[in-house]
Amino acid sequence: MKVRGCNADDAIPFPNFISDRPDGFFLPTVFAADPDTQEKPEDKNQSGAITATAVNPGAPVTFDTITIEAVSMPADPTQKLDSRELRVHTGETLGKTLEQELGVNNLSYGPSVGQPVIRGMSGPRVRVMQNGIGMHDLSSLSPDLAIAYETMLADSVTVLRGPATLRYGGNAIGGMVDIQHRRIPEKIPLNGAAGRMDFRYDHNSADKAGMIGIDIGKRMLAIHLDYFHRASNNTHIPGAALDEAAIRQQFQVEPSTNSFNVIQNSNASSQGGSAGISLIGRHGHIGGSYHEMVRNYGIPPGVPGHTEPGSVAPEAIRIDMSQRRYDLDGVWKTLWPSLPRISAKLSHIDYDHKDFDKSVADKNTSLTRFKNSVWESRFEMNHQKGEWLDGTFGMQWQNRSFTATGIETFTPATDVNALGFFITETVFITDRLDFEMGARIEHQTTNPLSSGIRLAGIPSELPLPDRLNFLTYSLAASLNYEILPKTTMYLNWQRAQRAPDIQELFASGPHFATRSFEIGRLNLDAEQTNHYELGLRFSGNQIHMQANGYYKSIQDFIYLENQNFFFNFAPDPPRFQLTCADLRNCLPVFGYEANTANFAGYETQITAQPRLDLPFNPYLTLFSDYVRGWFKNDALGDVPRLPPLRFGSEIGFQWAQWRGGLRYTHALRQDKPGNLETETLGYHRLDLNLSYDWNMSGYRKILFFAKLSNMTDRTIRNSTSFLRNFAPEAGFSALVGMSATF
Repeated sequence: MKVRGCNADDAIPFPNFISDRPDGFFLPTVFAADPDTQEKPEDKNQSGAITATAVNPGAPVTFDTITIEAVSMPADPTQKLDSRELRVHTGETLGKTLEQELGVNNLSYGPSVGQPVIRGMSGPRVRVMQNGIGMHDLSSLSPDLAIAYETMLADSVTVLRGPATLRYGGNAIGGMVDIQHRRIPEKIPLNGAAGRMDFRYDHNSADKAGMIGIDIGKRMLAIHLDYFHRASNNTHIPGAALDEAAIRQQFQVEPSTNSFNVIQNSNASSQGGSAGISLIGRHGHIGGSYHEMVRNYGIPPGVPGHTEPGSVAPEAIRIDMSQRRYDLDGVWKTLWPSLPRISAKLSHIDYDHKDFDKSVADKNTSLTRFKNSVWESRFEMNHQKGEWLDGTFGMQWQNRSFTATGIETFTPATDVNALGFFITETVFITDRLDFEMGARIEHQTTNPLSSGIRLAGIPSELPLPDRLNFLTYSLAASLNYEILPKTTMYLNWQRAQRAPDIQELFASGPHFATRSFEIGRLNLDAEQTNHYELGLRFSGNQIHMQANGYYKSIQDFIYLENQNFFFNFAPDPPRFQLTCADLRNCLPVFGYEANTANFAGYETQITAQPRLDLPFNPYLTLFSDYVRGWFKNDALGDVPRLPPLRFGSEIGFQWAQWRGGLRYTHALRQDKPGNLETETLGYHRLDLNLSYDWNMSGYRKILFFAKLSNMTDRTIRNSTSFLRNFAPEAGFSALVGMSATF
């Protein structure tokens, strides 16, 4: 829907338009090339910005007519956290930050690792990106690997599901999370400098975190610098760390020594920073940045096989990870109405991490080392035709080199090359109806760098192919219709394909993070998803509502299936066997399989903001989400590790600069955990947040906030986590913090 309006009589005076901006920046589409124009606006403005006409003293000031264009909401379930909401909800991990969003859960692996689960999808089906380029850590390879990003640095976090993910490749088949970070400046600070400082403290783990970022600029040059540091102790929990009954059920053995009220070896530390520079003009910008971070964190005890049999030394598996990232970014705002914007990005990412066992004699020798070196680029052209067509054509290229060395290597070194082309179009049929469509084609080659792999107990080497080729395509269509004033209905359809990832094809060894011996399949085909979704949105003066239901059928859905036997690495040589007497010596064998799986679910939320004769403005939110996954073959049961049905409410208020909310969440028992998996109990949870926004003067603001989480100190075991029987979620915690902008 296009909205036109605003006559000269309604125009905002130019000086107020600048000074009222809350972020301390202005868009230099007209003024950056000539700084004198900040004091003496031009008489003529070809770009359409608000412009004051030069006048004589005493003459009335007139303004050009303003044309405001607003495009209707896209037919995609999109969620965005920024400003106050992002600062208050920021957690130690990305999964923790997003866990209260509809349809999003936290795949936790202890307190230091949390990956987003979107509608039951995670790992290689959810693409996490920074400023439109992939994160390229190894979090999709294994759930024990942290996402290589500090959430405090984010300026906004967007969660995207449905057809719009088509632009980002097959690894976004389940959803996409894009973290925006002002690392490459796109604006010149209005007063020459601007910045943000964040500090927070969580009493549960004594987590101390802080960051500072600053932008400086003049004329056409802008520079960004930031630094962060985080350190925490062990996480405290109610009750026992190990669910001994569940471990007996799943592994058929007695669990190792338990701990109470604390998750041992869960302390962590991280630090890093960025530097970026841009040239900014009236027709766009070009810039680059460098970012580096290091992180050290522990894996909760209970991982079998790390400590030698008979050892009495405490188990202490640590992961040292680091990432270096180089980014180039450019945007050209052309003068051609049919091709108004062209953008390009190029990034190089070097990721490295080592696993250490501090209980062994040689504390300087890593058990395993993983490296991931990636080049990725994107090129996009926005095109328009009058007021009825808006679209984007683009290209994405990726080159990836993965290596793994050490005693726990379960995946061979591999090179992956991919090239994709995509196009999306939005046709504005009427003021109330628009139609979106898109297509993508991508070619991927996967080249293992060894000729074969060996499995324990099998004398001959299993040969590997020289190259595997996958040609995937995706199609999407959406209708967005305003059925009533302020009420929009959308209908989505998508057919998308995903090529298998490295570990799904070539896994061949012990994977202690998931307590499994993994075996890949070389003959896997590309997954194909058929997705259908119907949604409704209403945005009134006092009530806001959104609801959607979806169904997807995935052919050749790739998953790990328990093979119902064990790998025992204690004997010499190690061997496979049907039963196991000691958990610390054995791993259950899981093999990658591909079968048709169906998913169905919904998300709904309604918020009431009644206008009452009170000194404060109250609100009430009711919410619920659910996803169910099952295999077409009934003998295979349910898709494992899915979140349960949850629902709840939040009651809150806003009074002057004060805001607060009390949130209640109830999750039902997950009684459909999948074959040979264990159920998780339901839980009740209470969370409270309170904030005060102090506007000091001009652009100087300080947001003070406090959070109480899991106020009733309940034992919560996350059904999406591989570690649910070894490490529950954190108990009661109190967090205080502040975020200052200047």
